[in-house]
Amino acid sequence: MYDQMFRTMIALKDEGISMIFNRSHLGETVYAPLYRGYSGDFVFDIEKRHIKQLRDQVYLITLVNDPELILSRDDGKSFYKDREGVQAEVDGFVRAHRMSGIKNKLLLDVKTMGPEEASNIIVQFLEESQPNYNKNQTEIEFQ
Repeated sequence: MYDQMFRTMIALKDEGISMIFNRSHLGETVYAPLYRGYSGDFVFDIEKRHIKQLRDQVYLITLVNDPELILSRDDGKSFYKDREGVQAEVDGFVRAHRMSGIKNKLLLDVKTMGPEEASNIIVQFLEESQPNYNKNQTEIEFQ
């Protein structure tokens, strides 16, 4: 599945198509050891096989939050059951973000930010990282 994700990106990289992969391959490095009993770090090998072809077209944006706030919004369907479980997931995503070989990356702790502030930081990151970035292409709606 993760290999196919990168192959899809490569196949479409020159078509002007933007895609968002929520948690993408990094989720495997977090959830596999916590809930499935094996290391998910194999996804970094998949990433390494493909990332050179996508070097300037891939952006990794990882948002993290305070475990207490995450728990307060829980719908009861999450794997975690307590603060320690949430903290383990947050720590796992920070670790995965840092281990990723993706060149253009932003780790953003949103615990004290509203959605508009966070989106402004993300847009600024994209503008600074992408020389031909068109600000008019970015449309973010708040509900």
